[in-house]
Order: sequence, then structure tokens, then C-alpha cells
Amino acid sequence: MTYFGNVNPDLLEIIPLTARRVLELGCGEGALAAAYRSRNPKAHYTAVEVHRPSAQTAAAQVDRLLSADFESMDDAEVMGGARFDAIIMGDVLEHMSDPDRVLTRLRNLLTDDGYLAISVPNVAHWTALFHLINGRWPSLDSGLFDRTHLRFFTLQSLTETLGRTGFRMAKGRPRQFLLDQAMAETWIPPLADLAEKMGVNRQEFLRRSSTLQYVVLAQKAERPLPASMHVRIATFAPTLMDARTRLPAEYLRSVPDLLVTHVVKDHSLPALPADAPKVLIVQRHVPASQGQWVDRLAQAIRAGWVVVSEWDDHPDLIAKATNRTDSEAMWTTISAAHAVQTSTEPLAAAFRARNPEVGSFANTAFTLMPHQERGDAPPRIFFGAANRQGFSVPVAQALRPLLERYPETAFEVVHDRAFFDALPTKAKAFHPTLSYSDYLDVMGRCDIALVPLEGLEAERFKSDIKYVEAGSRGLAVIASPVVYAATVRDGVTGLIASELSDWAPALERLLDDPALRRRLARAAWEDVRGSRMFADQVEARRNWYEDLWRRRAELEAALLTRIPQLARALGR
Repeated sequence: MTYFGNVNPDLLEIIPLTARRVLELGCGEGALAAAYRSRNPKAHYTAVEVHRPSAQTAAAQVDRLLSADFESMDDAEVMGGARFDAIIMGDVLEHMSDPDRVLTRLRNLLTDDGYLAISVPNVAHWTALFHLINGRWPSLDSGLFDRTHLRFFTLQSLTETLGRTGFRMAKGRPRQFLLDQAMAETWIPPLADLAEKMGVNRQEFLRRSSTLQYVVLAQKAERPLPASMHVRIATFAPTLMDARTRLPAEYLRSVPDLLVTHVVKDHSLPALPADAPKVLIVQRHVPASQGQWVDRLAQAIRAGWVVVSEWDDHPDLIAKATNRTDSEAMWTTISAAHAVQTSTEPLAAAFRARNPEVGSFANTAFTLMPHQERGDAPPRIFFGAANRQGFSVPVAQALRPLLERYPETAFEVVHDRAFFDALPTKAKAFHPTLSYSDYLDVMGRCDIALVPLEGLEAERFKSDIKYVEAGSRGLAVIASPVVYAATVRDGVTGLIASELSDWAPALERLLDDPALRRRLARAAWEDVRGSRMFADQVEARRNWYEDLWRRRAELEAALLTRIPQLARALGR
């Protein structure tokens, strides 16, 4: 990957996902643009790049590309008729001859409630000090010592520059990583000793000098800074649960006034002021007893947290799958919480019987790959699921006559070994449980996804996430009516196989008709793009958490009424 093709993950994470119009200065080859647009595909993206070879590559990744030097451009030309909700400069400000003038112009290009996302190298990094002590300043093609840098910044000078030009910092983070660990271990301690002798706090020096870049989100100075809310997502069932835990935590960090942390199987709580807005989301915790959960809930309440219990499946089903004889402890985590967060309306209805405060947020796609029309070559079929053997095996067996006529049809199977073994073909590959990104990569290499459910009463609580995932990767879907009939429009965004005997004919239609296959895949992709992206949900989640915090006294009173033993645990 070239310098112009890099993506700064910290900068990407901080760009608000709610932006409708985005401007990036110095887009390089468009890698950051492509990454952001995969997260927020409905945003209109304008980019400026002076390096023409890179601009030619970037043009395919953006809606509008201006190959010119921003400092010599007219603002009206850049704006193109409307102001921007987000403006991005990744390691660009230090290349500008007049940073103050550039930032002042960008302020005028930004909507009143817009944000400026920037990253700059930290000239106070320990390597810069080391080289200066040795009487030299390296001249390199990229990085901190890029020979094309015209300006140099520390966090203080960046903050002052933003202030002079009508901005103030809304959120920021240091990028700290060691490029040469052996050299760092040799020279950082004596540099810290020197700093201490100069009266500099040692820990502050270590933090500052180990920061290679600062990533900052700034807003117009006249806007009041909202009180930041801490959201802590504690995952207790991490396997196959990225879409409900790790990824929401990562993407919610794009919200300017949310400070989001994610931990796994960890009951600890950060020390925060009691009145600081904060919400603790506990995902699928199965306590050893009802009393244990109540004690931990009381601990969180004493520390001032609003506690939300996150469940994406029915507790009775989880108890059955994990061979627990008593699911009541799980139900306690639902009734004994300020609120419950879930993924489907049937689950929400079931939970409201125990706790009236329920937020339902459907499963979504986090990234949308660019849609590519598939060719007429024999398609590859994807199947990936857990705990479906009761129906997946009969579906695999039902395909035997069809696969005898289409022996070139290949399968990619993830996790379900029973389905793989039952497939009557040698053209198949098995993958054990994969990371979520690898799972999606395997899916993305395929053309058709099979999504069977047996139709058991309990299955109506499940979500349609496999349709969403397949649509986000451009696959045509064949699905069972349970759960999926409410989402998949038969013959429009996929095919519904109502009976076991319908699976082979439905697959045959897609094998015989590449045009139908492409049409269904395109319609599913557009459906996901239009309404099933996490970016569409970010604001609703943030508003719900804020509302819970605002009503915490009311919610706590209702909680104490539902759970009398909680009052005893709190000593009330």
C-alpha cells in the first residue's frame, strides 16, 4: 500500500456517521473515502487532491473529485452549492502554507452544526527530540519527518490554531504506537529523566512524547459543547455476537458527545463522577444466581450508572442451548434493569411483560461493499449458521437431484459441519467458526445465500441479520418464511422457500437464470443501503441513551418497585 492509499483507523472512527455531505482535503487515492462510504453510503462525498496520479485513482471512490491545490481554489467551487456536515483533513494541515487561512475558509464551508475531523503529526514525539539532541532532522518521504511538511504542531499549538480560527475541540485522541520498540526502550527513559530535571511531570512527558499523531474532532466555537455521555458495553457472550457488541461500540464512537468503551466478561466500572451521564449496557449476562445479579446491579446504581440489559435472543432458548435447567436467572437480568435493549419486535414484546422500558434496534450492516454485477459463471453458494442442524441437514439432502444436474455448483459453508457433511457434492469448502470480518469476506466471494429456518415457534424471535449481511455483500437470498417473510419480498429482494420441497426449485431458478440472480441481489443491496445500515441507527441509539439518563430517577423508582430485593441490597 502506498502512502496515498493509507487509512488512518482512528480518524475514520471519529468522523460522524450522520453526515450527509462530506468534504475531504488531500484524499490521496481515496482509501479513507471508500472506507467511510462503506459505513455511510448515503453521504455525498467531495474530495480534493493535488497529486494527479492519486486523484485519478480516487475519482472512482467519491461523488465529486477536484484535482487541484485547495489553497488556490475558490470556495464556491469547492462547496458545489451547499455546505458540508463533515470536513476531513488527514495529515494535511501541516502541508499548508497558511494553516490559519485554510481553517478560516473551512469554517465558512461547514454547516453550523458540522464537524472538522483532522489528524496531525506530533512534533513533540520522542523521535523528534532524539534526532534534535543528535543535531539532525531527517528528511523522509512520509511520516513525522516528511520533507514536504511546512508547519509543525503539538497538541497545544493545534488547539491554539483551532481557537484562532473559530473552532474548539469537541473530542480528541492520541495515536500512540511504537515504530521501533528496541530504540524506544533504550532512549525514552533517559529523555524522561531529562524532562523531570527540567521540572516536567514525568507521566505527562511520557504520554506526550509517545504520541505520534493527534486525531481531533472540532466544532464551531460558538456552539455550546454538550455534556459527554459515557456508554460502556460489557459483552458476556462474545462468540458470533460482533453485530450486537463490538461493532456498535466502535461505530458509536463516531457520535461527538459519546465516550464509548467495550469490555469482554468484565464487571469493573470506570471511576466517574456520580452525576456524569453514563449508561452501562450488559450483553447477555447469565448470572450464577438472581442474587448475584441484584448485587452487581446495586453496585452499578450506587456508582450512578443507568443499566441496560442487552438480549438478542429469547432467554428460554439460550437456557436450552446452554443446557441450563433454570432460565429465571436470565429473566432477572431483564426485569432487574433500568431498561432492555433488543433486536426484534417479538423479543421486545416478550421483554415488556417483565420490563416496560425496551428499546428495539434491528440488526444492521456496518459496511456496504460497492455493488458489482456478477457474471454468468457457475455461482458459488454460501451457507453459514449455528444451531440449525435440525433443518439445515434436510435442506442439504433435498438438493441432491439438483446438484447431480449442476455438478459445477460450489458451496462455502461456515460453522455448520452437519450441513457440510450432508451436502451431496464434492465442490464444497468448510470453514470453522470465523471472525466476523472473515465470515463476511467468505460470504462476499459467493453469489447466493441459503438462509433456512425450520419454523419452530421459538424461531420467530430471531432476527433477519443473515439477509442483511448477504444483501450488504451483493448476494441473492433464498430464505424460509419464518422471520424472513417480513423482510424478504418474494421475487423482488429474494426468494422465499415455504416448504422443504421448495428449496431445490428455488435454487434451480437462480442457477438457470443469472439475470434473475443479479436482479434480486441488486434489489437486496439497495434495500440494505436504503434502510438497514448502522449509520441510520446511530442517532436513534444516542437519543435513547440520553432519554434514559434524563429519566433515570423515574426508571429507578419503577425498578425498585419491580425488584424489592434491590432496595434491600441498596440499603433503602
